[in-house]
Amino acid sequence: MKRIRIYRNPACAKCARYARMHERLDWLDRIENSTATPASGPLTMGEVVVEDLTMGELLHGAAALAAICRQIPAYAPLRVLLKIPAVRRAAD
Repeated sequence: MKRIRIYRNPACAKCARYARMHERLDWLDRIENSTATPASGPLTMGEVVVEDLTMGELLHGAAALAAICRQIPAYAPLRVLLKIPAVRRAAD
């Protein structure tokens, strides 16, 4: 069952590369990648928005990255790093 939807800019090659990596590492089939425009509006190059499908809330920046890390077990070490304020600011 999909738990989050990751919105990305369809023209961003870097975002497409990350989306493919997320799909390869999503062993539990919890994420969905989308190039549609989220409810928050059009995305700029490199911008990613995560929609929590259980709550319907949109997440941006470090909160979005944390949501992705919670759903993909291979990203667990990154979740720990996000607790460091400097790393969290960089992710925002």
